Amino acid sequence: MPPSSNKLEDEAKAQSTKKSTERFFSTTFSGRDVTISDFPLPEDAKQDSFPLPSTPDVQPEPHKIRPQSYNRLQTKLNSLDITPFLDLMLSVAHERDPSKIIERASTGYKGTHVTMGAFWLRPTQKMADIVTPHPSADTMLKLVAFSGIKETTPSGWNHALGTYDLAPITEPIFASCQKGIPSIGSSPEDWNRPSWAIKEGYQAYSSFPVMYNDEFLGILSTFYDRPMVGPFAQLHSMHQKMHKIFADTVARALVNAVAFGEIQKLRGELELENELLRRAVQEKHLDDNLIGDSDSLAHVMEQIGVVSPTDASVLLLGESGTGKELLAGAIHNRSTRSQNAFVRVNCSAIPHELFESEFFGHVKGSFTGAIRDRVGRFQLADGGTLFLDEVGEIPLELQGKLLRVLQEGTFEPVGEERSKKVNVRIIAATNKDLTREVASGRFRQDLYFRLSVFPVNVPPLRERRNDIPLLARHFINLAANRMNITAPRLKPHHVEKLQGYNWPGNVRELQNVVERAVIMSHSGSMEFYIQDNSYATPPLEMNVHAYSSDHSPATPPTSAPRPQDIITEIEWMAMQRENIQQALEATNWRVQGSGGAAELLGIKPTTLRSRMQKLGIEKK
Repeated sequence: MPPSSNKLEDEAKAQSTKKSTERFFSTTFSGRDVTISDFPLPEDAKQDSFPLPSTPDVQPEPHKIRPQSYNRLQTKLNSLDITPFLDLMLSVAHERDPSKIIERASTGYKGTHVTMGAFWLRPTQKMADIVTPHPSADTMLKLVAFSGIKETTPSGWNHALGTYDLAPITEPIFASCQKGIPSIGSSPEDWNRPSWAIKEGYQAYSSFPVMYNDEFLGILSTFYDRPMVGPFAQLHSMHQKMHKIFADTVARALVNAVAFGEIQKLRGELELENELLRRAVQEKHLDDNLIGDSDSLAHVMEQIGVVSPTDASVLLLGESGTGKELLAGAIHNRSTRSQNAFVRVNCSAIPHELFESEFFGHVKGSFTGAIRDRVGRFQLADGGTLFLDEVGEIPLELQGKLLRVLQEGTFEPVGEERSKKVNVRIIAATNKDLTREVASGRFRQDLYFRLSVFPVNVPPLRERRNDIPLLARHFINLAANRMNITAPRLKPHHVEKLQGYNWPGNVRELQNVVERAVIMSHSGSMEFYIQDNSYATPPLEMNVHAYSSDHSPATPPTSAPRPQDIITEIEWMAMQRENIQQALEATNWRVQGSGGAAELLGIKPTTLRSRMQKLGIEKK
């Protein structure tokens, strides 16, 4: 007589209580039992939140005898711990490294019936940090992770075109995944099992699309060692829902991780740019104008720090465009004269006949055109500093008067007999080798000694390449402010290009190149166009003497033979006098107007009259 159903149920419950610590089924994630029934949906939730094929629950008919295995399964499904699944979801969602997301997606595939899990990804440029881009990324999938208990791996499986290391999206086990619909085979009858599935003993599978905002990223697949029907249908249905949640989580995590990587890259560039700017503004911005942190510039600033508090004359030696005027200003600002005037004179821009008036001033009527008294540069700089730029251009006949001012502190304005006394500190600068100028007779030796009490060699830009990024950023901001536009970004490849050029024009050339790039920039994008002016580089044999504790300034020769092709100033003045007289005689002493002497000589009439007065030319 068959036992009653109540008796069978009591035996099933007893067996379940006896073996409550045993686990017969596990998820693909943690090896522990999880059920989606422990995630109750809100009453207003849509039933199609997880668009999966429904699997009918296998419910026993009333009073029908159920196997003990089924009762044990029901007991375990009703007492599952979902914590490991939640932990896995959180760890994947918070991960910012794409490779670690892939690793986490593969380490959870284990369990008695889940024998293999695999993850395929589209090898697009977007996912270049995870998988090498492939020209057929639109139609192919690249195997990026797998795990399981079988000896063979998906990379060894064969399909019509090769192996599953690189599989076409049209493979049957992927089927409708590209459209966002899972592909599921619950039993061997539900899918046309390929040879590798038969060989491995795979009875069922599930493939889920990894998608983000309707963008197909890849496929997540799971393989089972038995048909997931009958008493296992409920477990399979639970796995499907969990795999869908996991696939969506992985998709979001991957997209976020890739975006996070781009943000980190841009942040790195921005931090580099900010560091350059911070160093320029806070630490390396010397005297509000001098920018740099190279060793050569630091050595110059050390010398300036030593000489600035004194009243010693300083001679700045260096190529054109190296910033000698800024250094002169720094010396003045650090001196005891900083509250008084800092007067600049560009000696190369003053006509020779006006040098004396420019330096010492003149009184009204002292010469033609002197319609009022004028104060000279020395008097303007009284109590302060006079900066003589391009001092090598001072005419030889005026150098003696300049030497007297430096020695005695007195001078006479043009047209005045009374002497004036001044207290002026001299800072001179030149790109010439004054020792050669002395040797050739174009510069007075005693004046050289007076000016070069403390010589400082200013390094060219090619010797301070580390300063180029700081200077470039400074000039970009200056140009952008003048044009009232947003300053373009200085990128690493810009710095590399700028540092690879020798800059014969030094800082001045760099400023011009940067300003041109800012003018031509569009939408924040900027490129530097550099014309090679290497031919303009000053000769390497240029002898400039930098102050050093180990080397003293070279002493110019006391005398040197004058070359045959060099004429003295007296000879030059005689030639000018003769040339002017010939022009005047040819025009019947008519100075200006059409056909006048000034027109023949190619100069202004006022200039001609000034030279006539200076050379003592009069009509007899």
